[in-house]
Amino acid sequence: MLGATVGVAGTVLASAITGWSARQQVQAQARAEHAHWRRQVRRDAYSAFLAPASECQHALKMAGRAFVGERDTEEVDRRLQQAQGQLALAQAAWANLAVEGPEAVEQAARSVYTTLKSTQTTLLAFRDAPADAPDGNVRFVERHAVEVARLSERIGEFTAAARSALDDIGD
Repeated sequence: MLGATVGVAGTVLASAITGWSARQQVQAQARAEHAHWRRQVRRDAYSAFLAPASECQHALKMAGRAFVGERDTEEVDRRLQQAQGQLALAQAAWANLAVEGPEAVEQAARSVYTTLKSTQTTLLAFRDAPADAPDGNVRFVERHAVEVARLSERIGEFTAAARSALDDIGD
């Protein structure tokens, strides 16, 4: 009788341990799958912002180059229009990115977007300034050069923040 009781107790205990272990394994798998899904969603959101932001950056650089030498207003307008379209896409992607987070990535994206808008505003002012200004519109040329450098820096910061967020599995 005692042997049967010990045998039953051992079987029940082994079954409980096996059930607990299986439940822990299922929970760990669910956490891993959720983390993978979360990284994928974030990666998609980050890429959806970075692609148009980079295209906008390129269009703004090319618009700036159209001012060099003989001013090509038609090319400037074409590039600014192109930049505006990409800027709208970046803004829409930024809204999604703000939801996906984390905050450090959203702040880096905001910095990129703000710098893109500032660069665009400078080029619009440059375009509307008289071509024969006594100072040769040096202030716009200098400001544009600074903004282009700042924009490259901001995009690099965004990329670094995005990579860090994707590597952080604890979030």
